[in-house]
Amino acid sequence: MKTVYRIFIPIIVVLLIVSGCSSEGRNGNGTKNDSGNGQKLEGSNDSDVEKKKEVVITVAGFDDFWKGEDSPGMVITNQFNEKYKGEIKVEVRYMPPSEYNTAIQAAIASNDLPDIFLTPQGMDIRQIVTNGWAAPLDDVVSDEWKLQFMAGSFQEGINMFDSKIYTWPLRGLNHRSILYYNKKVMRDAGLDPEQPPKTWDELREMAKIITEKGDGKTFGLVFAGGRPIELDQMILGLTASQVPTHGNLPGFDLTTGSYLYDSPAWMGAIELLRNMKKDGSIIPASYSMNPAETNVFFGENLAGFLIDPRHRMWQIKRDAPDAEFGLAPVPQQDGEMPYYGQNIANVAGYVLSATSKNKEEAGKYIEEAFGSKEFFKSTIQSGASLSPIDELNADKSLYPYPEYTVFYDIHVNTMREAPNYVNVNPDTALVIGELGHIRQPKIKPSFGELLMNLLVDDKMDVAAAMKDYNSKMNAGMKAAIEKVNASGKKVSLDDFIFPNWDPSKDYTESDYEALNK
Repeated sequence: MKTVYRIFIPIIVVLLIVSGCSSEGRNGNGTKNDSGNGQKLEGSNDSDVEKKKEVVITVAGFDDFWKGEDSPGMVITNQFNEKYKGEIKVEVRYMPPSEYNTAIQAAIASNDLPDIFLTPQGMDIRQIVTNGWAAPLDDVVSDEWKLQFMAGSFQEGINMFDSKIYTWPLRGLNHRSILYYNKKVMRDAGLDPEQPPKTWDELREMAKIITEKGDGKTFGLVFAGGRPIELDQMILGLTASQVPTHGNLPGFDLTTGSYLYDSPAWMGAIELLRNMKKDGSIIPASYSMNPAETNVFFGENLAGFLIDPRHRMWQIKRDAPDAEFGLAPVPQQDGEMPYYGQNIANVAGYVLSATSKNKEEAGKYIEEAFGSKEFFKSTIQSGASLSPIDELNADKSLYPYPEYTVFYDIHVNTMREAPNYVNVNPDTALVIGELGHIRQPKIKPSFGELLMNLLVDDKMDVAAAMKDYNSKMNAGMKAAIEKVNASGKKVSLDDFIFPNWDPSKDYTESDYEALNK
């Protein structure tokens, strides 16, 4: 715990300094206000007015866009600091997630929060607001700033409460499963590098050909089995045309309110990977490999295919800049177009501290820097993601490399606004908080770990294992709902069910109204 408090000592000291200055009675310009109304006392002169002091704004979070002086967040922050030198200075505290979560909890307990901070993992904006730790942004940002974001960015019960906005989107559409294919590997194997697989059969057959032609050096498929928590996204990607899929809710079906790990679609995708293993098409090291290693294997032409989220593109570009690769929708059993659900408005994000003594200056930083078009331009130019501003996403002059055009098209063509149970009953967020995540990390093994067991041990019964796992997950959901209700809330499994959801279309207000809930 001593380490935790050392992390936040600079923040606490700054807040105490600012608090002490404010208590002397300063007006909005930082000048001393002995009369209490911002006017100088009669007979005073300029020398009697205390010199304006630089206001320090503290920001804390664990996002990679703060990591390093050349990161998008730090670049835009340094530009802001230069513009307002002597008036406002923004200090960013970047920490890895594990350190950040512990430190911010300590800051909450001691009532010494940074001016702007990221909601810790396992806690959403609703909880932050309910506990009085966040202030609304409406009084410190303009309507014009709010209107720049794409439709659906602000929703009541998600990041708005009592019609007040508490956070803003940090990125746009966020794809969880894309097929990356190595064009050189395909060409060397005699395959058309412009025709990636569209079906499971094509994926298996092409992977087999690549492996046979590779002579023990090149394989058909690679994945990061050493990070099993992310492997459900690979299965989610392979089954999106068969079952309703939501990137934030892997393994959960919003049309039925139940988990679908034992569905024919998910078990079929597991069998596909098992068959590819029997073919010898999966790099053996995949079962223990980390994401950085997959970048190298794929980028150095040792694997033909990789199925991973949107962030893999820029990481391959970073780690293997000479790699010749393409992107495509993940192959489906039937070859049809997959669709993936997402909610633009998010229950997590950066918030303005209710205890901040410098809300006006913090709002200026958010509007002109952290939440500005210039910041979001940099996220596109880095290749890391789309922005939450449609105008910028469509501006091809911002694209960092040719692959980004396909990256954009895949997001737009396959992603749709999905139902959000918080819109029906805000207390459903408490259920997810009780679970820890829809994945239910308390249940062991996790799906990713179970998948690795099923791939490594050919004798394991897929159907029996997935049925047992699915039962545990549904039981966990039921228990979480009961626990929340025992605290005086009223939540039903029906709040998680949207039978009128068509994953190929955006879920709209009229769809919510049609539920009659």
